[in-house]
Amino acid sequence: GEKRQKTEGDQVIDRPKNSRRQEDWESKAPQTTPHEGSFAHGDMQKLFNVHVNDTVPKKQDKVGDDAADTTLKIPKRKLGMLVSFLGSNYGGFQINAGQRSLQAEIELALYRAGMIAPSNFGWPSKYSWSSSARTDKGVHASSQVVSLKGEMIFHSENDDMPISDQLNAMRESVNDHLPDDIRILDFERVTRQFCARTNRDKVRYQYMVPSYMLCPREQVISAFDSAETSLRSEPTSNLTPMEASNIVSEKITPEILEQARSKLASYRTTPDQMNSLKDALKVFEGTHRFHNYTRRLSPNDPSASRYIISFVALDSIVVPGDTNKNGMREADTEWIPVQVTGQSFLLNQIRKMISAAVDLARGTVTKNQIEKSLTKQCRIKVNVAPAQGLFLDRSFFEIYNTQLERKTQNNENNDLKPLKWVEGEEIPPAVKRIEEFKNDKILPHIVKEETREGNFLKYLYCQDVLYAHDMYNELDSSDSKKASSDGVAGESDG
Repeated sequence: GEKRQKTEGDQVIDRPKNSRRQEDWESKAPQTTPHEGSFAHGDMQKLFNVHVNDTVPKKQDKVGDDAADTTLKIPKRKLGMLVSFLGSNYGGFQINAGQRSLQAEIELALYRAGMIAPSNFGWPSKYSWSSSARTDKGVHASSQVVSLKGEMIFHSENDDMPISDQLNAMRESVNDHLPDDIRILDFERVTRQFCARTNRDKVRYQYMVPSYMLCPREQVISAFDSAETSLRSEPTSNLTPMEASNIVSEKITPEILEQARSKLASYRTTPDQMNSLKDALKVFEGTHRFHNYTRRLSPNDPSASRYIISFVALDSIVVPGDTNKNGMREADTEWIPVQVTGQSFLLNQIRKMISAAVDLARGTVTKNQIEKSLTKQCRIKVNVAPAQGLFLDRSFFEIYNTQLERKTQNNENNDLKPLKWVEGEEIPPAVKRIEEFKNDKILPHIVKEETREGNFLKYLYCQDVLYAHDMYNELDSSDSKKASSDGVAGESDG
């Protein structure tokens, strides 16, 4: 069978849906204590100074019908939960001992809101937790989906509150216990068999490309001409990622970055360049072998074959510059949103495709070379674009929705609704919330992070100076082994 693959940007683990083996990020073995990465565990409470026992609402507070009746049973239902977040302050989405994870933060909020019973807090398997994607440290998402069994805390015996109002009130209640960089955007009732991981049938990522990634190589080299002479005299043939990283760390000072930014930030793409980028992205659409666009994967491995449904560049946007620490306004920058949709992606696949497509659009590699790189016989070296531009944009559940609509079309009172968390002819409220979080939180964060850290500028220096003669050349067997084990500069495999 297909091997389990960790996927794009250290983000997702996909495996065949008929496999019975549970992922490590979904509790699978009997435990005698709460999960070590949950705030239900004493060590986590001490480590992060979190107090949980005095914040949980009592049953009568949650129901509200009869404050004296503590025996009223609150029904538990299977729910789909839509989540947006910035990942910068967390050690990844997966619950993990000794780290402040997004899952642990969300679980704590669910517990404090009363949606997870005290007896289940810290035991994800007891409330059937599953997520549609796994994101690693620092990675963002505008549309992560989680399935779980949650207590309907606004349920009443006489059912005088519509289910839609209950779910909306639950969303607001959980958000009251979450930090601003995590938002629950929607709750929906789902079937008992629904699983966010296995029912997701495709996924879309978005990558923000700063326009200066498309400027000519000569202009990039010129932008770094203020660097000291030793910077340009370093040997650049067959550099390992560690060697390249050390050169950048030691030689590319904040002053050099700022000078390079001043020369490149005003770059704007032309209509011809945008058309070239769109054509370059289309080369990757369809079914191809992507062993050159990941790590440690043989061309003969069946999992190297992936189907790209669409790969498109949207209209560019100009982002106003912030005021820096010296009180000066930074230059405005142009960014190109690129969206790629597929069934699943390999580790670093999207970021490597972005790197190659941008180079094809600006003429530093040929279409024939890229097309050849997607064949089984070819082994080449492809750089990986910075992780900071990538985020999870949408999770799709089209097959589930179709099956649900068939089952419920004759039942007008059914509480189960399709998961309409993608754009369509009508824009559901949840999708409006997705776009608001993306535009108000994620995109400004990406731009500010680049202003602060210069990751794309460092990438361009590696690509056009240090790796200028190493990329896209076919490798012999020894070089092929080195490329598959080392990867290229910019990777950060947690």
